[in-house]
Amino acid sequence: MGTIAKSLQPTFENVTKEFIPYTMYKFLLDKELPNFRFKFLEPEAIEFIKKILNENSKKYESCYTDPSTLYQRNNIVLESIMEQDNNNSEMPVMIVHDYKTFFELLRQYYEESIKLFFQRTNFSAFTTYEQKNCFELIWLRATPEDFNHPEEFLRISVAMLKDNTFSKYDKETYIGKLDRLENHQICVQNKLAHQWDEAGREFRIRIYDKKYYYNTQLFNRPHYTLPVIRYGIYEKDGKKICHIGSIQDKNFEENGDKNLHDSIKSTRADLNKGKLRHENYKEKVEPAKTLALSIFVNFLHKEGITEIEAPGMLVLDYEYHKKRGQSIKNKCDLHWTEEKQKRYPELYQKELEFVKMNYQMEDTISEIKTERLVYTVKRLLSHYPNGSIHSFPGDVDSLLRLTLPKIRNKNDINGDILQQMYSLVDDLYVNQSR
Repeated sequence: MGTIAKSLQPTFENVTKEFIPYTMYKFLLDKELPNFRFKFLEPEAIEFIKKILNENSKKYESCYTDPSTLYQRNNIVLESIMEQDNNNSEMPVMIVHDYKTFFELLRQYYEESIKLFFQRTNFSAFTTYEQKNCFELIWLRATPEDFNHPEEFLRISVAMLKDNTFSKYDKETYIGKLDRLENHQICVQNKLAHQWDEAGREFRIRIYDKKYYYNTQLFNRPHYTLPVIRYGIYEKDGKKICHIGSIQDKNFEENGDKNLHDSIKSTRADLNKGKLRHENYKEKVEPAKTLALSIFVNFLHKEGITEIEAPGMLVLDYEYHKKRGQSIKNKCDLHWTEEKQKRYPELYQKELEFVKMNYQMEDTISEIKTERLVYTVKRLLSHYPNGSIHSFPGDVDSLLRLTLPKIRNKNDINGDILQQMYSLVDDLYVNQSR
């Protein structure tokens, strides 16, 4: 690892002294973050928070031109946790039952995030903004049940960061080629996601143009990336469970090769052919996402993982994307003066397209990240008919839970291309075991 300033080290003291006066204040009033408040059930927790706020006031009062501003900020935090009910506010409330466990698990999550930050970036030093991202953005992944039991949410989040099931694929790995995909090279890679993403890791399947794959001197070899699977794996009752946070198309950001996209398009459409269960999901599910998720499931099976879950509701997601969309538009309007628009017309048009994808799109984005995600996972049952759903969002909690028994033969899968993809993954693991 690189260097970490003393004030940024993952100690219980550092975490509480940053989170209570600053992060909790931002959650209450920040114009870019979704707003919510904390409710601590233990009287001892209230006293602990008072102590932290008082120490903060004494330590930094000389740094403020107007010390009353500091006291006012701390009082806002204190008043919010002293509030007994939420009847007069639409602001969500996170209920902390055991404050020591809560902050200790947040500390552990922060510690693991630091390790992964250095692994992801190769930076020589840990940054203040990454600490803020860690404390502020993890809650975007929380369901209503997580708001009622944040300690368990943090416990699972720590376990998912520690999991190394697919670490053998941290370096991009070639898995083969298919006639159906014109013999273009197919690779997979296990990558680290960002704090603002829906899970801590992402599984990427990339198809390279066969004419350029071996030309490693090219900075950007022509390729097409299937939607990435954002995921986390944790263990419960002796079984590993894969939590799928999102399935996201990244080709806009990566400038995916158009020729490859067109050649793959007809193959993707084949997934909707034939008699399938859940016919009504055809209009809701993007075939490329089904293809990517099926390949990922094959890898899960090879690691002995058959339990899958996906969230049907995220408490803060809608407000986050509403504010984010407005922020993206404001920055675009401010940056792209008429002179810059004329000087860099192509870049400007790409920026406008990005704004169009985000500004006032919170309804669509929220649907994609919850309802359509659930539809896509449920659609797996059309192709893995031996699978079964244990619970739908709203039955027990906000999660879809299902089991997909391990495939013993490719004929257990519906769909020619999915069968062929299974064979590639199967051969990969057979060769690894030799």
